[in-house]
Amino acid sequence: MLQLLSLKDFVIVPSLVVEASSGLTCLTGETGAGKSILIDALELVLGARSDTGLIREGAQRTEVCAEFDVTPRVKKWLSSAGLDETDIVILRRTVDIKGRSRAWINATPVTVSQIRELGERLVDIHGQHAHQSLLKTSYQLQLVDGFGGTQPLRLAVREAWLEWQERVRLLNQATQNVEQQQAEAERLGWINELFDELDPREGQWEELSKEHSLLSNGAEIVSHIRAATDALSQGDVTAVGLTMQAQADLSAAAKFDPELAQYEESLSEASAILEDISRDLSHHLDRFNVDESRFAEIDERLSMYWKLSRKLHRAPEDLFAYRLEVKARLEELAENADIELLEENEKRAKEVFLKRAAALTQARMKAAQDLSKAVTDEMQHLSMTGGCLQITLPKCEPWAGGLERCEFLVSGHAGATPRPLTKVASGGELARISLAIAVITAQITPVPTLIFDEVDSGIGGAVAEVVGRLLRRLGQTRQVLCVTHLPQVAACANNQWLVQKETLNDVTTSSLKPLSEEERIREIARMAGGLQITDATLKAAQELIESAKQADETVEKN
Repeated sequence: MLQLLSLKDFVIVPSLVVEASSGLTCLTGETGAGKSILIDALELVLGARSDTGLIREGAQRTEVCAEFDVTPRVKKWLSSAGLDETDIVILRRTVDIKGRSRAWINATPVTVSQIRELGERLVDIHGQHAHQSLLKTSYQLQLVDGFGGTQPLRLAVREAWLEWQERVRLLNQATQNVEQQQAEAERLGWINELFDELDPREGQWEELSKEHSLLSNGAEIVSHIRAATDALSQGDVTAVGLTMQAQADLSAAAKFDPELAQYEESLSEASAILEDISRDLSHHLDRFNVDESRFAEIDERLSMYWKLSRKLHRAPEDLFAYRLEVKARLEELAENADIELLEENEKRAKEVFLKRAAALTQARMKAAQDLSKAVTDEMQHLSMTGGCLQITLPKCEPWAGGLERCEFLVSGHAGATPRPLTKVASGGELARISLAIAVITAQITPVPTLIFDEVDSGIGGAVAEVVGRLLRRLGQTRQVLCVTHLPQVAACANNQWLVQKETLNDVTTSSLKPLSEEERIREIARMAGGLQITDATLKAAQELIESAKQADETVEKN
């Protein structure tokens, strides 16, 4: 649930901090006051596309913070994302004047895609133009899948579809390009024979090159080691001897100046180190052996690498990887040459797809039936008595989404034949059907916060009161925020926020104020009666609020 929302220099809001409550909260205010600004701010902090137009004029950047309670679903996502699991989660988003956008989750920098993924688990926003999406058959099918929880089945169908199409591609390729593939197989077979002669191994070129360099410079290496050994301890004048002499001189001087004793001790350690190095070099020299036969063997092996490298136009160090590529392609070509095997693979992949698609169809049919009934029931309360929604799943050619499309058929009143939604629904009917679907599908969503941005446009009167009670009922199990211009809806709210716009010194700003019960009555009266607020409109507003409370009591008794 949303606990707190903070805005700074957002559009026409200089600064705003608002604490949210459970139940239904309605945002009201004059047209153009900026009621949807809060929704825009939430969309930004939840991962929407950023825009410098969101920055208040004269400011260098805008910042939005939102604090939410953590549900088990959110906690699981935080853990999978490598973020600390906490009891609250704070989302923060900034956009500067240069268009740079940054995002944080609990003070940890994240990508916008990450904050969007988390946002989908926190808030579900139903925009004021959602009913337009309802006209698209793809969106209708998405609603059915969401209502029926068939997304896992749909993903499985998509995977099977992709596998089937790949098998179809391989079969077509094999049957259409037989001669070309035979020529390629012959060429790669010749290359593979060359590789068999060399038999390159992973990392072998680097190892042989290193050893070849060592053996080819053996005489020079021996010469330098001997010279170093002579300089350390075996020559006429050696480093060890000079160090020991310096140590003896300092030892004699230390008898008169004790401070020199520390240098004597350091020279003693240095002398020991030089003797150890000299001894180790002598042992290394004794073990060092320039094997002429081994050198010749390595030299010949490197020559073979170079010859094949020039022939195949590949660097010597890349020959091993190229050999693996050739082998893999030869195996693929051999498989492609077996048309019967390809046909069998394609048939098997198709059977898997059809089996999964059939299971998805069954699940969709049940979901379509249940959703049709639930929406039809709600339509009876939305001035569409006798109307109904029928969700059909006409068969179609196989595709990544299964074996059917989706079509919503609606009749607005009793006796009317259901027809496609795009042909029979008026703007008002469409808005009411969309709202009914939004409320019904919201009841099954695991998201704790629901936002409705003027989804009640196009309705009024008694229908508006029914809509308000629907939202209030939904607020019993979810946190619901609703931007509305209807007094009947606002009266059903558990909490109400007033959005006000003010112009001072040619600067326009917007602010938000939580309303008390008395202030609510006056605001609802304004919404119902305009600027002229009378005793009658105040009484009517109070009656609307009391009616919503009484409806709650009636539901509790039943």
